[in-house]
Amino acid sequence: MDLNDIRDNYRNFPDWKIEKIASEEANSLRPEVLDILKAEIKRRNLKSNLINSVDSQTRELTESEFNEYCHILRNRPCPKCNSRTQKINATMVGRVISMLIMTNYEKSLKVACPNCLDEMHNNANLKSALLGWWGFPWGPIQTIRSFIYNSGMKEFNRTEKPNEVFTSFVVSNVGILEKAKTEPEKLTEFINRTNNAI
Repeated sequence: MDLNDIRDNYRNFPDWKIEKIASEEANSLRPEVLDILKAEIKRRNLKSNLINSVDSQTRELTESEFNEYCHILRNRPCPKCNSRTQKINATMVGRVISMLIMTNYEKSLKVACPNCLDEMHNNANLKSALLGWWGFPWGPIQTIRSFIYNSGMKEFNRTEKPNEVFTSFVVSNVGILEKAKTEPEKLTEFINRTNNAI
């Protein structure tokens, strides 16, 4: 697709689509497409923090910026229980669902307070226990595997510092975190979408 076609497409996108590209997908765009995106943001008089969001995804993250983004996310209320008593962290949750000869083992990212992360692991284990063992031969094997995986991940829910899953989430989503400086509700929406992915 040439640049004129891309420019025309961006002009036809609704505002929400431009905002989503600017805050979540800018790091995957070519430099010349980034210029088109920025020009479209300016042409529509969208919030200026979108340009910052684009720029934050396309340059190397400094340690102080990384720490600032961690601080923004860790000090938000939990997206699940809305509590501020514990700092936000992240984890991966494994879940198995089987139907006779089919077994599906899924891992998904979750972001919440440690209590809610523990609850998400427990819920995934319960679903796997009820629905995972039905498929033969892999159902029982994958169900046990998911229990072991969740138990291992659960150990990192209550770390004093951000755990590895959390830091990867921050690095992958600097555009959203930059936008959260002025629009914190967008961060909560994004985390809820992430948590509800499966």
